[in-house]
Amino acid sequence: MTLWIAIGAIALISFAFKAAGPAVLGGRQLPARTRSVLALVAPALLAGFIVTALAGPGWSALDLTLLAGLSTAVVLRHYRAPMPVTLLGAVAVTALLRLWTG
Repeated sequence: MTLWIAIGAIALISFAFKAAGPAVLGGRQLPARTRSVLALVAPALLAGFIVTALAGPGWSALDLTLLAGLSTAVVLRHYRAPMPVTLLGAVAVTALLRLWTG
């Protein structure tokens, strides 16, 4: 539950920053370097949340079913599968492995 609260908080903070930008800058553009760094903040935070959730508390409980689901998502995205197909595939692999390993 804490992970979802953190994701929600990051989403709200990101929205607030994006909404405040035009008010602070007026009609001016940010430098290209700043825009490129800001565009990578959300994906970097999401990757950190995924790695933390995958490895467990204190990096001591690696969940192999989650790793298989994440790997499925990476492979499907590599082959340009639509996002809904990617998500369903990753969830299906994770669920089937959890059922199989019981």
